[in-house]
Amino acid sequence: DPSPEAIDALLDIWPLFEAFQLTYVSKGMLLEQEKNGSAPLPDGSSAGAETIAPPASPARAARKSAKTARNG
Repeated sequence: DPSPEAIDALLDIWPLFEAFQLTYVSKGMLLEQEKNGSAPLPDGSSAGAETIAPPASPARAARKSAKTARNG
């Protein structure tokens, strides 16, 4: 049965440790590394991030077509 002691004993065997490292740990580390693209903020939001896109212009109001205006 898996137990902390049995897992530690298995990971002491270098080929098993290396296989575990390559299969599980390295993938998790890559995922964690991808999260670090932005500067960390104390509150976890992007409130302190730099704006790089210009503001969008407001959208115009939709107009009803003549057919819709007559029937609606």
